[in-house]
Amino acid sequence: MIAPGGRLATHWPRYEDRAAQRSLAVDVARAFERGGTLLAEAPTGIGKSLAYLLPATLAALETGQKVVIATCTKSLQDQLFERDLPALLEALHVSIPYARLKGKQNYVCPKALETAFATGAEETEALDELMRWALADAEGDLDRFPGTDAEAFRRLRGRVAADPQACAAATCKKGRECPWVAARRRAAEARLTIVNHALLALSGDGGGPLPEFDLLVVDEAHRLEGVLLSQLERSISRHRFEEALRLVGSGRSAVPGGAPAPGRGLAARVKGLMLPLFDAARREQAAAEVERLLERVARTRAAMQRFFEAVEPRGARHEVYGARERYRSARELIGADLDPLEQVLSECGGFAHALATLGAQVAEGGSRGGMGAVEDLAAELERAAAVWRGLGEDVVALAEAADRDWVYWRTGAPPARPSAGRGIELHGAPVWVGGEARRRVLDRARASVLTSATLSAGGDFRFVVERLGLAGDDTLEVLTRTYPSPFPLERQMKAFVWTGPLADEARDIADIVATLAERTGRSQLVLFTAHERLRRVRERLLARFPGDERLLAQEWDGSASRVSERFRARRGAVLLGVQNLWEGVDFPGEHLEILVMAKLPFSVPDDPLVEARGERLAERGLDPFRDDSVPEAVLRFRQGVGRLIRRADDRGVLVVCDPRLATASYRAPFLAALPVAPRAVSDAETLAEEAAEFFEEPAHPVIVPPAGGAA
Repeated sequence: MIAPGGRLATHWPRYEDRAAQRSLAVDVARAFERGGTLLAEAPTGIGKSLAYLLPATLAALETGQKVVIATCTKSLQDQLFERDLPALLEALHVSIPYARLKGKQNYVCPKALETAFATGAEETEALDELMRWALADAEGDLDRFPGTDAEAFRRLRGRVAADPQACAAATCKKGRECPWVAARRRAAEARLTIVNHALLALSGDGGGPLPEFDLLVVDEAHRLEGVLLSQLERSISRHRFEEALRLVGSGRSAVPGGAPAPGRGLAARVKGLMLPLFDAARREQAAAEVERLLERVARTRAAMQRFFEAVEPRGARHEVYGARERYRSARELIGADLDPLEQVLSECGGFAHALATLGAQVAEGGSRGGMGAVEDLAAELERAAAVWRGLGEDVVALAEAADRDWVYWRTGAPPARPSAGRGIELHGAPVWVGGEARRRVLDRARASVLTSATLSAGGDFRFVVERLGLAGDDTLEVLTRTYPSPFPLERQMKAFVWTGPLADEARDIADIVATLAERTGRSQLVLFTAHERLRRVRERLLARFPGDERLLAQEWDGSASRVSERFRARRGAVLLGVQNLWEGVDFPGEHLEILVMAKLPFSVPDDPLVEARGERLAERGLDPFRDDSVPEAVLRFRQGVGRLIRRADDRGVLVVCDPRLATASYRAPFLAALPVAPRAVSDAETLAEEAAEFFEEPAHPVIVPPAGGAA
């Protein structure tokens, strides 16, 4: 069907015969028939979305099996649902029920929209537009709202979106008009459902929003482990406490920097709605309970403040930047005086009990008054009680740090910026997530296909197989496949490795970047592994190019998405990025022609999670650096390199400012990840001159039409 002369060749407008794409489609179809797990490494340009959409559609159509396709990013999820799958169905002249399902917080809540408040003229106008849009848009997906880029909408979104903590869609009086309920219903009726990794992992924890399924495709699969880790991680912070207090009614703004919103908490609603329904005795009892609840707010805030001050990191590592500091016990976290911990736990328990008691009183009073809104209010009080119970449970788990299969750490602002506990957070996460990857995701399907451009390190899939819990199980068939790139990368890319001096690393890297910018005028993405290194290089570049708006830095000039938009709009710009700019961003053509890596992307050795994993591997007789750190860095390195060549006619220069790529004993898998051998350079002028010459060379004509479906 996908071969020349087949149905798609005739009816697919973007069809181009690609051997690798056909091989992937056949392998996916066989995996669906056979069962087990297929890990398919498919590079950019192969057209992998069509290669899995076709067998997925045919399986749903011909066998009636339920198929789930999961992406990490909502942008790819939307592309598959809105463009690729409809085009495929049209080309095949077939129809199947299919759906898109996102997390609850992505949908507008009719009840929240009714009671939403606006601060200022811009928010009032945005809220009016939101209300008109919600009436006309059947999906209620807030990502589809035309004004998503407006700052006023960003502030309003949290007030009108469905709240995963407070929402009880099953019993809500607005259930019939709720977009979230409708989306779940469509997913239940669909043969093929497109979700994201987060929803997929959440649904595997029992009673989740995603119905059971038979076949699974996970695209962007290299990010699945990180999503699972985020889902499983426990954390507490001042912000989380303040959000829980806001449910009750703290009189504080619902939006940072916004006006206070008194009278919008549960306590105020009980006063306004319920007290008139009670007889005198019950009214007095409930009113007293409400007052005690409000009095507890200040007491809890004080206990919270004392607790976070007690656990604030004070190590030397925090004098420069707020690093993650590991702890292994309550005594190591908080010291000998456990009173701050006991106080905050007492307040969590007290809040949970008071809210549950008030909820029971409201439910009893509602049975007398017969008001439909009473049931909602009673249910919300019980959910708020559950929020406080969960908060208390997390405080206990994170303070005790007792689970040996977990690792615990705290973060906070450095002493140079005194915070009085304001920036402190406690975190805990499982050392490995492989077992949960199996339970929540992979074992739910009869057959699973995991695909990405980067699943192997030096052609070896063992690292990913181990991390996802797929190793050592004789009952599970795991197949791995690698497909060749359709691009002539050896002609499209020139690579350099810096072997010159780096006595002052920030100065020398800034000089390399600046010289490339001055000599070539090409757009550059400079990738860092540490915020502090980025900051120092940024300062050097600002001194060299004062006031130049083409210099952009992630976080200093906006979020990753915001600076990416500005980078695309400015020819010859220089974007300094960390973390999520190493992957998932697309800058084709002249939008990105020079990629600079400040360092090979190794994780920080004393990061709590890296350290804990190293300890476990050493216990098994393995080498933590060779068996974990290197393959992880190679995968990230490949993701970073993959930002440079996105299309068949792209050309680009890669500069790795880390001499270890030329000298280290472990350099081989990094070099194997490059389509061309890097040339060693030790002088910025020479580097810039050779880069400019590469761009001045006539490009070899390459005819590779766009793939059928996104890469």
